[in-house]
Amino acid sequence: MRHKPQVETNFGNIEGAARYLGQLLAAVDEARADLKAEALLAASTGAERREQAIQLATYKLSQLQNHLATSHRLLNDLRTIRRLLFAERQVGAPPDGAGEKAPAPFVTTAESPAPLAGRPSGVRPSPTRLDG
Repeated sequence: MRHKPQVETNFGNIEGAARYLGQLLAAVDEARADLKAEALLAASTGAERREQAIQLATYKLSQLQNHLATSHRLLNDLRTIRRLLFAERQVGAPPDGAGEKAPAPFVTTAESPAPLAGRPSGVRPSPTRLDG
């Protein structure tokens, strides 16, 4: 079987996606500033139709900015949840990162967890039925 080369993207992890959204937000701010200048020019020349189009574009950029900002906050929330799940951040640890430890390994349902105290190794709990 052939192994395909892995393509690096901005979305390789949550931090990369957050950086990308930050760049998009900066681009939207720049576009809004450009549109503001264009709106003043259109108003001064009496180009009413162009002025209306610029107002619509400004409104749509405002909507996009709100969606991007919301997505950026959601990514920050997901990053925090990931840190809590993988014990990347200790409760009461200093904020400078001096007290952080390496992330704990993630165990999926397909893997056998370490045996619990009091249970013989190799004996797994029976699955719980949810359908009654």
